[in-house]
Amino acid sequence: MDTRLQALAGSLGGAFSALQAYAVGVSDAELLAATRSRDVVRVRRGAFVSGALWFAADDDERFRLRVIAIARSRPGDALSHHAALAVHGLALFGHDPARIDLITRSRRGSSRNGLHLHPSAGCDVISVDGVPTVSIARAVVRAALTMGVECAVVAGDAALNSKRVTLDELLAEVARLSPHEGRVRAHECVLRMDGKAQSPGESRTRLIVQDLGLEYDSQVELRDGAGQLVGIVDLLVEGVAVEFDGRLKYRADQADPDDPDAVGRIVWAEKRREDDIRRQGHPVERVVWSELDRPGLIGKRIRDARRLVTARPRGVPERWSAGPTPA
Repeated sequence: MDTRLQALAGSLGGAFSALQAYAVGVSDAELLAATRSRDVVRVRRGAFVSGALWFAADDDERFRLRVIAIARSRPGDALSHHAALAVHGLALFGHDPARIDLITRSRRGSSRNGLHLHPSAGCDVISVDGVPTVSIARAVVRAALTMGVECAVVAGDAALNSKRVTLDELLAEVARLSPHEGRVRAHECVLRMDGKAQSPGESRTRLIVQDLGLEYDSQVELRDGAGQLVGIVDLLVEGVAVEFDGRLKYRADQADPDDPDAVGRIVWAEKRREDDIRRQGHPVERVVWSELDRPGLIGKRIRDARRLVTARPRGVPERWSAGPTPA
């Protein structure tokens, strides 16, 4: 790669604009040559990403690099909606990677070739690593309007869990919406968020439980008769311990390379934990990512497991009484 482009891309995290390339002396012809050699990738007119980073990146990282490059190619605009969430480093799910939203000084919005411009209307803009973007609260609420519940809740849960936003800030952002923009819909979405969730899979599992109309509590501490902690379960759904299982904790490549028995011990410890939870009268249902597109299956398993609930430990709501629960 041209050393000037290499230095520019390195200083900007891999994403830059044509104007920034011109400013360091790179010509149009040199940019075109770098694109043809795949040293850089043109992601939109005037927006470029380092080829080395682009070709090594997964889909989420490519989306993040792309929106940063586009933002840098549009001085005066700022990223919004799910594009802003990507730059804030929040988990994304159920979003449209072909769509990028920005706020602009224009009084009227417009859409063209996947680029959606919204009037700024006095919206505060912040900088994230030099990239202009809206606040997390605004990005989450606006994503709820365009991308739907799953996208907004997955990101909102992550932001609440990391204490990067508060429920009051989210509700204040909802209040700024007019009724015709979808205030009621956004409000309902925010009320479904839970800062206790620790992963996108857990957030999606909880949404399914909510949609099924089942009663639950999040991150419940289960204790034995002596008050000793048995375990913390992702969701306690009408007495059934429901755990989202991302499986990463069992993978050999996630374990200590100097400890070849680590994975086996992790699996054994998890089995012991699960046995202890069952001894407290709570059947355990594990949900994996591929099952999240089959909410009916998850609901059936939980309802079937309710018949095995035999005890209610201290601290668990009384509505989950001991004994079999009717389906």
